[in-house]
Amino acid sequence: MKAWRNSLAVRVTAMFMLIVALAAAALGTYLYRAFVDEIERRDDIQLMGKLRQVQILLGRPGAAELIRNQPEFFRDTMSGQENSLVRFVAPDGAILADINASGERYPAPPSAGATADRAAIADWTSSRGDPGRVVSATARMGAGEVTVTVARVYAERAALFTRYRRQIAAASAVSALAAALCAALLLHRGLRPLRVVAAHAAQVRPGTLAQRLDPGKAPSELEPLIAALNAMLERLQQGYARLSGFSADLAHEFRTPVTNLLGQSQVMLGQVRSAAEYEQLIVSNIEELERLARMIESMLFLARAGQEELLPARQPQSALEAMRKMAGLFEGAAEERGLRIVCEGDCAVLADAGLLRRALANLLSNAVRHADEGSVIVLRAERGAGTALISVANAGAPIAPEHLPHLFERFYRADPARGNADGSTGLGLAIVRAIMELHGGTAAVEAAAGQTRFTLTFAAAAP
Repeated sequence: MKAWRNSLAVRVTAMFMLIVALAAAALGTYLYRAFVDEIERRDDIQLMGKLRQVQILLGRPGAAELIRNQPEFFRDTMSGQENSLVRFVAPDGAILADINASGERYPAPPSAGATADRAAIADWTSSRGDPGRVVSATARMGAGEVTVTVARVYAERAALFTRYRRQIAAASAVSALAAALCAALLLHRGLRPLRVVAAHAAQVRPGTLAQRLDPGKAPSELEPLIAALNAMLERLQQGYARLSGFSADLAHEFRTPVTNLLGQSQVMLGQVRSAAEYEQLIVSNIEELERLARMIESMLFLARAGQEELLPARQPQSALEAMRKMAGLFEGAAEERGLRIVCEGDCAVLADAGLLRRALANLLSNAVRHADEGSVIVLRAERGAGTALISVANAGAPIAPEHLPHLFERFYRADPARGNADGSTGLGLAIVRAIMELHGGTAAVEAAAGQTRFTLTFAAAAP
């Protein structure tokens, strides 16, 4: 029952049926009223014709004798005499003749004079409940004047009107049912493209995401829906592909530290060890666990950023101040490799302070790890056209052009052979890109002439 109530086809069919029924009823009512008015007009004209005929007969010689001796003559000379009633009244109020075989009691309307029109005709109801019409007028009879009243009962007309009303009601009902049937058939055919869409959606599986709906075979009204569904399938396919790749990379990344932990622990337990060896094992395990913790924390950050759960509190920041803070944090690591960190330029950046520092930290960590020993790492800030640019550049081994478009992907490494030896989680640059997307900015990389430069583009704050 609920499915029927919520069915679009049922609703449209019911509304279409109601509209057709109301339209048919309105048309039938109009035609009925026009028919009734025309029949009543013709009957009134006929009634006045009867009155005029009686007036003419009374004006002929011998009319008084006819009223006394043969009053039925005045009815017999009129068509439809079986339901016609005639009454003659003298000037003093005496009834000269009353042709009324059924004994009907009908009113005597005021006399309309010698000439009557439709306005002088009055309604009345017979003893059997049938409608009637009556009219009175004066007529010359010899040297005097009499009042003539002509009435008629329209029993057959009432029956005709009743049959006509029933026919209109039946026609309206049949029209509504026929409209409902036609609407149901048309809707069934018209909604076929929707059923095709529903059937296609029901078949969507991870392995069928490449299938697309053909908008060329659908009505133009459904083209936006089909285009939206195809775009959704495209996004799902891309997202599923990224998720599958991410799952495989994640399993690979987790496998290495877990394998290290298990292998070291099993080797250590293979025989009795000294306290120093156990302490060394614990230190090594802690390093692996810390790396796992960093990886998990990075993954949680990326997941929250992807779901737009992080809302950056963007405020004007000094790019030079942020760069100097990060340079101070990495100064020790840089000195170990003979590197020097230089900060140049300044501009106002509209960014979240914590996220800005995290993006710079990831880029600096990457630069310190891959820069040539004894080289200089340059942090530069400059203002563009409505934007603020912060770049981190270092000299080092060149990156092949085919790797550049993928550097910001999760777990991607330009040199897979390095593995996890440098302690990297493979998520630093992915986090940088996520931070820039949260800010509505971009992260880009370029490599040329032995130098790699990462550039972050923020919205510029008002100076």
